[in-house]
Amino acid sequence: MSLIETLRVEPVIVAAVMARVGVAVAVGMAAVFPGATLRIRAVLAVLLAAAALPLAVIHRGPEPLAPWPLVVAGEAVVGLGFGLAVAVVLAAAAWAGGLLGTVAGLSWADDFDPAGDAQAAGMATLCRWLAVGGFLAVGGHLAVVAGLMESVRRLPVGIAADGGFVAGLGPVVTTLPGAAVALAVSLALPALTAVLVFHVAAAVCLRTIRFVPGQGMLQTLAAAVLLGAVAIGADTWGGGFGLVARTRVEQALAAVPTVPVEGGPAGR
Repeated sequence: MSLIETLRVEPVIVAAVMARVGVAVAVGMAAVFPGATLRIRAVLAVLLAAAALPLAVIHRGPEPLAPWPLVVAGEAVVGLGFGLAVAVVLAAAAWAGGLLGTVAGLSWADDFDPAGDAQAAGMATLCRWLAVGGFLAVGGHLAVVAGLMESVRRLPVGIAADGGFVAGLGPVVTTLPGAAVALAVSLALPALTAVLVFHVAAAVCLRTIRFVPGQGMLQTLAAAVLLGAVAIGADTWGGGFGLVARTRVEQALAAVPTVPVEGGPAGR
C-alpha cells in the first residue's frame, strides 16, 4: 500500500502515528536542541512519521480500534513517554552543571533568556552542550530514531487505548529518572570534589596565614578550579557521557516489551 493510499484508507492510523512521533520529537528535542523552531520540529516529525507509517499499518492494534480520540490521545501519551525517556537522560549533564555552578558560585549571574520563562545557569548550559555534542558524536540520535521506529512494532498503534502503555513503556518511564540522577552525580562528583578540596585548603591556609583575601577572590579561584576540573575531564563530559547516555537510551528502548496483539493484521 502506497503512502497516498494509506492516507486515504487509514486516516486514524496516520493521525495516531503523527501524534506519537510529534509529541516524542517535541519533548525529546527540547532537551537536545531547545532553540529549534516549531517549523523544524514539525518537519522532522512528519518525516519520521512517514517512515514509521508502513510498519504501523502492519503491526496495528486490536481490531476494531477504540474511538479515534482515544487512539490519538493514547498515542500522544506513548510519544510523551519516549520523549521524556530521552530528555531525562540528556538533562543529567545540565543537572550536574547546575550543581557545580551552585557549589562553586559560578552561575554567571544566571544568564537570562527574555524569550524563556526561567533563568538558566551558564555552567549548566555549558555542560549540556558538551554532553549533547558527545551524544550526537557517538550516534545517539540514530539510536533514538531506531527506537522510535521500533516502538510501532513493540507497542502497536491503538494498544495504549487498551492499557498497553502501562505494561509496555510504564516501567521505562518510572526507572529512567533514577538512572539520570545517578548519572548526573557521577558526572559532577570529580569536579565537585576538586572544588570542596580547594575550599578546605583555603580555609586551612587562611587560619594559619595572616592574609585577608579581597572581595570575590576566593569565589574567583573556586570558579577557576571548577573550570579546570571540567576542562581536564572534557572527554568524560563529551564522549564518555555520550556513550553512557546512548547505552542508557538503547537499553531503555530495548526494555520495552512487545505487547501481544490479538486480531491485528500482523497476527492473522
